Amino acid sequence: QFNDSYKIASTGLDGKQYFVPQSWYPWGLHFRKSMLAELGIDPDGIYDWDDFMGMLDGMKSKGLVGFAAGDKGGWEAMGTFDILNARINGYQYHVDLMAGREQWTDARTREVFTYWEQLVPYMNDNVLDLEWDGAMQLLLQRKAGAMLMGSWFGGNFLEQSQEDYDDLWIIPFPEINPEHARDTIDAPIDGFCVAANGENTDGGKDLIKFAGSKEGMQAMLDTGVPMTSANKNQDTSSYDSFQKQQLAVMDEAKYITQFLDRDTRPDFAGPVVGPAFQQWFRDPSSIDGILESLQEQWDALPPL
Repeated sequence: QFNDSYKIASTGLDGKQYFVPQSWYPWGLHFRKSMLAELGIDPDGIYDWDDFMGMLDGMKSKGLVGFAAGDKGGWEAMGTFDILNARINGYQYHVDLMAGREQWTDARTREVFTYWEQLVPYMNDNVLDLEWDGAMQLLLQRKAGAMLMGSWFGGNFLEQSQEDYDDLWIIPFPEINPEHARDTIDAPIDGFCVAANGENTDGGKDLIKFAGSKEGMQAMLDTGVPMTSANKNQDTSSYDSFQKQQLAVMDEAKYITQFLDRDTRPDFAGPVVGPAFQQWFRDPSSIDGILESLQEQWDALPPL
């Protein structure tokens, strides 16, 4: 019932599967179709980094924020790191870094920030004063041209108006290294696990089997929740154009990452990585010290 990418993402480091996927949302470049049309930009033509930089230049020349960002919460920028690392160094390097098998001080990790720094001139000046929804407002209010975020915020556009929601679009983050093309996507998967020591494990297994089935997912879709099913056999005829575009973005990916704060240790992601990225925004020139500190704090973590 699930594609290989979901099976890989639902498998633990020990090779065992503990998780039944139900729904997902991709992280990609979001924008308003009408704004790109006004700028004369074809979204299908934004494939690689040069295309992306050209798009941002065009937006900046019109007085727009090219790349809306907010990281006051400390987690939002993790998505940008994830996709840059995957595009530059590949899926395997990224998951190995998250698991501690690669080093934060490695030159390959540092290169991620070289590319990230190229985006800073196109960002709003108050990145650390805004949370994700503040950055979203820049896109909603037509003050920004593009935003990297999970597609779950489409519901916020729909709350504003059907017209705003219908104007929302998504494409994969551009290719940087042709070796890895656009083969990886951050697409956090929501689903279910069963407690091994529960009072009714058989009943729990039956429940999540239904929840992960196309019938179970259809029951959720029938409530009006604008989500996309993880089940490859799902009837998608009721999906709107934005949901169908999410599927198209997902179909291009060979690998799924779950987002940094799910893919690495929680006692490292929130307390260490989040503040480190915020420190980098304050002073990009301090990157070497930041990476050394990240590695030192990883090495000092207690064993699981």
